Formats: sequence, structure tokens, C-alpha cells
Amino acid sequence: MKILRFALFCFLLIVLSRCSDDHLSDEALLEKDKRALVDNLDSDKVSTYKFGKILIRASAEKNTISPEFQSFKTDFERIFKTLVKHDIKHPENLSFLDYISIYRDYKRMQNFIMKTDEDIFPTLSDAFNLLYGDSTTKISYFSGEEKVYVQNVEHAILSTIVVLSEDLGKEVSLYECSMTNPELLLDSEIKTLLQYCRGFLFFENRLLYLSENELTNNINWLNNNKHVELSLTRSFFRWGNLDNNQTHTAFHSFNHLIRGFDRLMMDREIDEKRALEDFEMFLKDANEIGIDNEVIWSIETFLYLKNEDNEKAISSLKKLKKSDLLSDEEKRRIDESIEYVKNRKPGKVLNGFFDKVFLSKLVTKYMFSILSNVNWEKVLKEHNVPHTDKMFETLKRVKKFNSNLLKYTDSDNLNQKASEIKNEGNKIWENAKHALE
Repeated sequence: MKILRFALFCFLLIVLSRCSDDHLSDEALLEKDKRALVDNLDSDKVSTYKFGKILIRASAEKNTISPEFQSFKTDFERIFKTLVKHDIKHPENLSFLDYISIYRDYKRMQNFIMKTDEDIFPTLSDAFNLLYGDSTTKISYFSGEEKVYVQNVEHAILSTIVVLSEDLGKEVSLYECSMTNPELLLDSEIKTLLQYCRGFLFFENRLLYLSENELTNNINWLNNNKHVELSLTRSFFRWGNLDNNQTHTAFHSFNHLIRGFDRLMMDREIDEKRALEDFEMFLKDANEIGIDNEVIWSIETFLYLKNEDNEKAISSLKKLKKSDLLSDEEKRRIDESIEYVKNRKPGKVLNGFFDKVFLSKLVTKYMFSILSNVNWEKVLKEHNVPHTDKMFETLKRVKKFNSNLLKYTDSDNLNQKASEIKNEGNKIWENAKHALE
């Protein structure tokens, strides 16, 4: 009997282990991604970045907010005064021991920082107005719905800007995404563009169902707002040759493109079917306005291969091979793909190289090539996006502070510093070591 029970138990384990996302609903998979997003935010890079932002935002706080904040309030004020004393615009001017001392305080407050919603504090705009504004003028802070809107715009813009930063990058971008609620943004071009960027950032981090949800909402909004002015979007994608209606069609197509890749990377059969529908819509829109680039050629190739149209697939592959986005190795493998397609028998599986992984890498390269060429500060200012100066001031300062804090407290750098300051006296080194204990 015991053996029978054990065998039944093992059988159930095997069955459960083989249960996949195939049996989960769209809603359940979206919730799964939301939990994964929270897990992805548990990192030192996010924690120190959030610490820097709270330092700035808390400097404008007039009330205690909570008993726990009250217990740390004097620490926040002391650290912020240290930064201001050395000029917060140039955090590199802080000394090694300054950073060691700040890191000690940060570690003591880390649990509070990670569990605290930074939006309980005044906005970044309020903090900078207080710090750099006219001291003779009484400053009125944002409150109520206006505060919610302003800090939401701050999060949304920062989420897009930091993704290309070597010091901050994906993790911090995801954090800012998690703090952004597009539903709280006014229906406008900036909302639809930022929501598209969120969808791409979630896709790039393989949070596929979060990405799909963002892009679905965006596609629905675009379908219901066909005559919205899209001048910022035109600048973003460098579509200067398109009129507003054509820009709408092109942007609509790119939302379908990323959503198609989301679905292609998913596991369920229904998802691949939906992906192909998205790709077909992408090509329909793109062909309507004459867009012709490597993304078009790659999707054409994929669909032609799916439909056993080898001649057209080869034609698109030859165009794709000329793309500057591809490495020499990738171009060599495209040559192999062309030979494979020439000799492929009907019904055979797709070439292993030209699969969804290759496709997703290509579209990611394409999107990052667009993002890297955008002069964000200039474009946002030209289109009167509120608080642009404050966003870039914040990014520069927090990025430098964040980088130095992690650099100076890294164990290898500590050992190097030990050698450098031995000649200055052992007492300094002992103080540094005790600060980290």
C-alpha cells in the first residue's frame, strides 16, 4: 500500500511539473508577470537609486508622514545637507569617507527605503523648486490630483530615459515603469508614446503579458483616436516625411509589431496564432505608407516561410542581409538560411537560425537604435512636455550619486582604497571599515 501511495505521489508530481502556461488564462498570466516584476526590483541598483530619489523628495517634506519616517528624518536631513554642502550638482566632489558614511546610513534605512512608496513625498519638481527657487517667494506644492499627475509624468519620462544608461539601465527603468500608471495620464500623444515605450521595455525584459497588456490598451486607444496630433511621435521615430495620418498608421503598425513579438515568445498555441495576426496587420499598415526596412524584411521572411513561399522568403532575406544592424556572423548565417530555403522540402520546419529568438533580437536592436538617437531633452522641450529640465537634472545627479555609492562600497574598490590611504594613517582606514560593519 505504501509503495502504491508513493507511486501515485510521484505520478502527481510528474503531471504537475508538466503543467505549463497552456492551462492558464490571459488574466492569470498577467498576474504572474506582475509578481515577476516585483521580484525583478529587488536589487542593490534599484535600492540605491530609490534612496537617492527619496533623499531629494524627502528634503521638501514638511510633515513626519509616518512614525518610521520620523525615526529616520534627521538622518535624511543630515545626508542631504552633506550633499548640498558639496553641491548636489557635483556628487563626485564627495570624499571616499563621505560615501562610506552615507552607505552606512543607507544600509540601516534600506528596509524602510524598499518598502516605502516614494510618492508619499513631494514631487521632484517641488523639491528642486525649494532647493533652487527664489527663497523670497513662497512655494506652493502640488497636491491632490495635480500631484498624482505630475509625479506620474516624472516616473513615465524617467522610465524611458534611463533604459539607455550604462549606470542604471534595465532594472531602474523597470522600477520607474512599475511606478507609472498610464491610466492617470491625460489622454494625449505623450500618454500613447510613453505607453508604447513601457510595452517595449516590458517586452525587452521578457515580461511578455505585461507588455501585451500595455500595447493592447495602446492599440485600442489609437483605434479610437485616429486624428490625434502625433508630432512628438514623428520626431521620436524620425518619420519627418510622413503626414499626421501616415504617422498614425505607422505608429499603429509598430504597436502591433511589438505585441506580435510578445505573443510569438509565449508558449500557448493561441498566442502564436495571435502573433501571426499582429504581424499581418503590421505589414498591412507598413505597406500602406511605404515603410521599407529590416524589420519589414524580417517579418516578411517569417510569414513567407510559414506560408511555404520560398521565393519571396529568399528575396526578403537578401534585403535583410544588407542591414547595418546585423553582425558579420549574422549575415553569414543568413547566407546559410538562403541556401536552406532554396533546398527546403515542403512541410519541413523553419530554419533553426531564423526563429523567434533571432527575430526578437533584431527588433530589439532596431528599437534601441531609435532610442539611442533621440535627443530626449531637446524633443521633450520642443513639445512643451512639463518638468523636462527637472527630469534631466534628477537623472544626472542621482545617476552619479548611485554610481559612486556602489563603486566606493564595492569590496574590490575598498581594498584598493585601503592601499591608497595607508600612508594617510591607519585611523582613517579603521573608520571606513567600522562604518560598513
